[in-house]
Amino acid sequence: MEYSLVGILAIVVHLIVNIDVFFIGKKKFSGRKFYILFLLSVILYHITDGFWGLLYENHLREAVWIDTMVYFIAMAISILFWGMFVYRYLETKNNKAFSYIGVALFVLQIVLIGLNTISFFNPDFPAILFKVTSGCVYSATTGRYVMLSIQVVMFLILAIYTFSSIRTAESSYKRRFLSIGIFSLFMIVAITLQVLFPLMPMYSLGFLVGVTALHTFVVEDEIANQRHELEEARSAVQTDPLTGVMSKHAYIDYEAQIDSQIDEGKISELAVIVFDLNDLKGINDTFGHEVGDEYIVKSCQIISEVYKNIPIYRVGGDEFTIILTGDEYHDKDALFEEFNNRINANLKKRNPIVIAAGMSSFMPGKDTTILQVFTRADSEMYKRKHHLKAHHSHHLEA
Repeated sequence: MEYSLVGILAIVVHLIVNIDVFFIGKKKFSGRKFYILFLLSVILYHITDGFWGLLYENHLREAVWIDTMVYFIAMAISILFWGMFVYRYLETKNNKAFSYIGVALFVLQIVLIGLNTISFFNPDFPAILFKVTSGCVYSATTGRYVMLSIQVVMFLILAIYTFSSIRTAESSYKRRFLSIGIFSLFMIVAITLQVLFPLMPMYSLGFLVGVTALHTFVVEDEIANQRHELEEARSAVQTDPLTGVMSKHAYIDYEAQIDSQIDEGKISELAVIVFDLNDLKGINDTFGHEVGDEYIVKSCQIISEVYKNIPIYRVGGDEFTIILTGDEYHDKDALFEEFNNRINANLKKRNPIVIAAGMSSFMPGKDTTILQVFTRADSEMYKRKHHLKAHHSHHLEA
């Protein structure tokens, strides 16, 4: 009965531990399909192993023989799907050999099982894997030891390969190699003990511990992948694809943070600068949107050259914004003057890149949101815009 309890316990543990893989959502880790098939074959193995103890204790010879055959078939299937899972999970060409090894071991075990079947009906034919005497006494034969020894060699090669690959593997794959290596070590120990103690459920215990440990790595790997995908999506949303500066979405998020700090009384020094590109519509209409996009990019470069290492937000097609705090806030007037001097120089040189800028500072006790500061800066920007247009017309007439 104790033998059967191991199999029953293993089934319960596998179902509980892998409930997220089987029933909750669709885990998208590499090799998921073969991982599930591997788990199902392991569970089938535990079912046959669990029944075996009960049947053996009750001396049901034919039932023990049939159950043992299914036991070896389940073992063969698990090795098959394990090799296929490893190949797809590690995602390197070198690993395809393990898929072939899994197929070869599966075929070998099926052949041995087929030959062993003959011995049941023909007592004169030698038992290849095992035999069950008329008194329901089970004994292992040479083929079983050969088969298990080959599995030990396979898992040993796999362990050496995965552990030696960890150092050179990409950071995102190190955990995958580690998980396969640890599982292989568990199976090497379990199979070796199974050879030494044929009537003990050592192989079953190896599956139980190994698969539980493997699940931890597989799920953590999936979580890491999902986190990476979310970070990439967030980065894509918060970055303007044309200029590479922060997007309007990023500005809205930052605006909410600033408003929260204003509510808490943590903001006292802050300035907003609004930039607007002159005559972008005319450039688009005259030369096309490709030239207009180039104009936007070059304009953004001028802003970034003056306001170094300060986040720039593209909040509209031709509008950019900067929020100054800390040391940058104290340098706001000098930076603003430097920027306007650059634009004035462009006007004199008849450089087509002309950018109007307006700045306004936060007024403690009066402003309750950053939008109020932005609105004043926007108003100052329009004053500068009209001024630049007037000077532009004057230079053209001259």
